[in-house]
Amino acid sequence: MGDLPEGRLAHHQRPFTHTGVDLFGPMEVTIGRRREKRYGVLFTCLTVRAIHVELVGSLTTDDVIMALRRMAARRGWPRHLYSDNGTNLRGADKELKKCVSELDEKLLADGVQSYSMTTTWTFSPPASPHWGGAWERLIRCVKNALKVVLKERAPRDAVLQTLMTEVEVMVNSRPLTHVSVEPNTDETLTPNHFLLGSSSNLPTMGTFDESDTFLRKQWRIAQQLADSFWRRWVKEVLPDMRPRKKWQQEQRPLQVGDLVLIVDPASPRNVWPRGIIRRVMPGQDGRIRVAEVQTKSGILRRPVARVVYIAIGNEC
Repeated sequence: MGDLPEGRLAHHQRPFTHTGVDLFGPMEVTIGRRREKRYGVLFTCLTVRAIHVELVGSLTTDDVIMALRRMAARRGWPRHLYSDNGTNLRGADKELKKCVSELDEKLLADGVQSYSMTTTWTFSPPASPHWGGAWERLIRCVKNALKVVLKERAPRDAVLQTLMTEVEVMVNSRPLTHVSVEPNTDETLTPNHFLLGSSSNLPTMGTFDESDTFLRKQWRIAQQLADSFWRRWVKEVLPDMRPRKKWQQEQRPLQVGDLVLIVDPASPRNVWPRGIIRRVMPGQDGRIRVAEVQTKSGILRRPVARVVYIAIGNEC
């Protein structure tokens, strides 16, 4: 199993410095006597696991960039953006998949860099939604909440916008670690602690010196509170992220010229595309993470988790 990305461990930085982006929908709203579709753009802070939701009327590249601009105006401009490859974003129907597949990834990345030269946008390889598990799991939380509330309703635009904000604060109120049953323990850390200073509407938690309670030293209280939350994050959250719980056994790395099968969950029954590896791409740790496979339909880029090596001759 590979190392966690830098953004998952980047403590003592502003929330949403490292952000994952994903899309979901469509949802219907009532405009007068007609119905229109709306899509959600979910931004996930990879470090404190907070979310921010924006609504867009379509899935054009311009709308996605404007949603990013609205998020950045309130949360700060991200330093590093991560998202699924446009061709494999999971949607609720064919329309969503078609619209997402038409997003211009180069235009998105160039549009971001035109606002901030220090921002990079990293796309996962095709057919690898597990590379974006950090935000895919939160997409499921949001969709489950909306499924219960909306069902087959089509609220007005303002109602849906308010609902999204309510869902956002509910998801951000979830605990990041186990909840202690001891009555005298501190409140469990939540994403809202780093955004609001408390889990929801509860009083702020933290320890202060009496010398810092004067009005002229209020900035010290805010600074000390933020430091207190981050110290707790390092002690309570970070240790749970370090253990590698799967893929602990060494396997033969893929090599150029290997005969392989491509695992595609969307393929018809008993269809296993076969090909020859033409290029391998190692990760930062030197292990092969992505490979380009020559098939009858052309060259496909796939993560090694979707590629099965076929032993030939004496290797069997």
